[in-house]
Amino acid sequence: MRPLLLALVSLPAFAQVVPARSFYDLPSSNGHGALMVDGRTGKLVHFREHLPATEEFELDAMGNEVWVGNQPQIIHTRDLLFDAYFGLRVGAQQRWLDATQIVSSGYAPGSGVITTTQNALGLSLTTSIFSPRTFPHASYVAILCARNDGAAALNDVSVFHLENLHLGTGRPGVRQELDSENETIVITNGDVFERGFAGVVGTRALGASTVTAWHPGSSANENAYLVVRDTTNAITPRAGDLGVANDWASAFQFNLGTIAAGSEACAGVVSAHHADPFAQSEVTAWLDAWVAGRSARAVLDAELAHWAAFQASLTLPPNLTPEEQSVTRQGAATMAMAQVQSGEAFLREWRTRDGELRSTRFETLDGGALPNTVRHRGKGAVLASLPPGEWTYSWVRDGAYAVVALAELGLVTEAREGLRFFLDAEGGRFKDWTEFQPQGFPPYVLSLTRYVGFGVEETDFNDFGPNLEFDGFGLVLWALHELEVRTQDTSLVDARWNDIATLIADPLVALIEPSTGLLRKDSSIWETHWKGRERTWAFTNITAARGLCDAALLAERMNDPARAMKYRVAGQALRRAIGEKLTDARGALASNREELVSGGGYYDAAVFDALAMGLFAPDGRIARATLDAMDRELKVANGPGWARNDDFRDHSGATDLSPWGGHYDSAEWVITDMRGTMAMRAAGRVSRADAVLDFTRRQSARNAGVFSETYEETTGAYKFNAPMIGFGAGAWVLALAHREGRAIEPACGAYEEPAAPDAGVELPDAGVVVPDAGTTVDAGSMAPMPPPNGCGCSSAGGVFAVVALLLARRRRC
Repeated sequence: MRPLLLALVSLPAFAQVVPARSFYDLPSSNGHGALMVDGRTGKLVHFREHLPATEEFELDAMGNEVWVGNQPQIIHTRDLLFDAYFGLRVGAQQRWLDATQIVSSGYAPGSGVITTTQNALGLSLTTSIFSPRTFPHASYVAILCARNDGAAALNDVSVFHLENLHLGTGRPGVRQELDSENETIVITNGDVFERGFAGVVGTRALGASTVTAWHPGSSANENAYLVVRDTTNAITPRAGDLGVANDWASAFQFNLGTIAAGSEACAGVVSAHHADPFAQSEVTAWLDAWVAGRSARAVLDAELAHWAAFQASLTLPPNLTPEEQSVTRQGAATMAMAQVQSGEAFLREWRTRDGELRSTRFETLDGGALPNTVRHRGKGAVLASLPPGEWTYSWVRDGAYAVVALAELGLVTEAREGLRFFLDAEGGRFKDWTEFQPQGFPPYVLSLTRYVGFGVEETDFNDFGPNLEFDGFGLVLWALHELEVRTQDTSLVDARWNDIATLIADPLVALIEPSTGLLRKDSSIWETHWKGRERTWAFTNITAARGLCDAALLAERMNDPARAMKYRVAGQALRRAIGEKLTDARGALASNREELVSGGGYYDAAVFDALAMGLFAPDGRIARATLDAMDRELKVANGPGWARNDDFRDHSGATDLSPWGGHYDSAEWVITDMRGTMAMRAAGRVSRADAVLDFTRRQSARNAGVFSETYEETTGAYKFNAPMIGFGAGAWVLALAHREGRAIEPACGAYEEPAAPDAGVELPDAGVVVPDAGTTVDAGSMAPMPPPNGCGCSSAGGVFAVVALLLARRRRC
């Protein structure tokens, strides 16, 4: 027990950055479309037609996928909006509000309603922008509420709203602007319909209003932007078909009259998109049914009530502080917004411009040709991030962590749908690729990387070929079992057991190499691509061992004893091989076998999951050595967390086994921080775990409840992508649940642990064993392998469990 007690009382001191606001681009989604507000200006700056970044693969006239060089051509989702924002008039003064200082920006608590506050012309202003959860189309609502906190009434109050859509040709991707040529504006019954190649957007005022539209060739008195900016005049009303022009914009003016002291008035709009430019009547019907004559205030209150009901349905871990509750509830809302709710899409017969034919792999609803509505396979997918994050795609890995977190929160339907998506999407497409020859690849159902938005397996390519990742198999098996453990819902496995066994678990067993007892090389969690950059990754093997152990439990419940035995034996053997062939002389888990045998540069925070997933005893030799190595080799300079691996610094100027190292590697990752807190807590290093968890909580609380992908390793600023879902909010939920008593069950019923230290040469206490740049072993050389660790099984360890429990109780007092 002495090493354990020392670990519990010898706590490191951390240089700490102070969490501060560094993320301002706030998204909202109803699962059909998505939008984004710039929290520094209050402007709506992004409105996309689908939640995912892509639709499907481009097909030629024969139905074959189109490739240019080594890149498959993909049809991208379109961003339909340049910007939209409010203006204000009080008495003889008026202005657009995009240049007025923002007092605060964030979300209405636990919701997808983005709120910004400002003060202007004697009024306190709150703007609420959201993608309405009960409106099942790509749509947005923008509402401004003006409150008079003064002692006297304010007269002649008007609210303006400007909308600048871009509905022209092209499909440059959601991170670039769409063209705005050849647009048409029709104003009828107070509604504005703007159409172009990219479809039609209908905008309805929530209340009595005047409406106008203009383009760059319009006169100054028709240009509402100039009227509000430069004069005190009202906008000039227009109506009817205003014709074709480039870069139309439109505006509404709501005359609110007098706002008495202590009173409030609200105005706003709702907009909806249809990909058919000639679907004005259909969009009108949508707006009629959804608005149903409601005021702006009533629409806002209904949306907030919807989110309140969602929050009431959650099951949170106990004993949370108010701030922990706040960020967890906002994280749950973010995860809900990241799940695709649409299973249909209208497709034109043209792809990016008139005359450029489009084909699709999906059947139309009526069996006819395009233009038409197709039924696709994207519904249920949980994306890796929301905009502005680049990863608005469904990854198997991220999705697995997300659905387990959804299950933990009691969101049973959402979690089950996220897993059903994996079974029903079009996977198994890469089994005959040359990268897998001559061995071949077993039939499978999952994507080996991610999916396009309509639910078809996709991977990404660079000069080193594709990413081909095998960790998804084990993670989905783990997630399927966790769904049952955390919710008692067995319906998905009951209905789909044969698919799960034959197309997920059996292929995973088939990927085990008899010569090593480990899985075949892959790109794994850090996506290193192929052509000599594939490795025998510990993370892939860790997830596989856990997944096979959980598949055995599923098989037992399904009264399938032969498969239960097969999966359990395979899982136990794989775990044993990890302990023997992926640990160094101290017992620390290495990133991959190839770097391990080279003698250095093998530290990787992804191996935390060996403990967070219950493969090895948390008080055992492997755990102690691994956790010590993570703190010694990967802890960031100015915070309690860890860089994802050592690849940024392990090869300076040299050719070695990780020549791809960069700032993604040196950054602090939320996913590995959260899995690391679970590993540290399980090992009794409670204060160490709490330091990381508390830092993450404070970061999220100061950044609108959003969880980042990474932090800049010296400043703590949000870095790369946010909001992250499985790798962000989901990982937070699982770490918090573990702190509050959700046990890590030993894989296959018992931990695997070396019986005694091996006879290998112990590494020096200084720890850094990476050779200098002049002596690094390159990829063509193999240093001697450390002697294998002898492994046996042990139970959870009663004395350790008692110590950990007492410490946990003490901490919560």
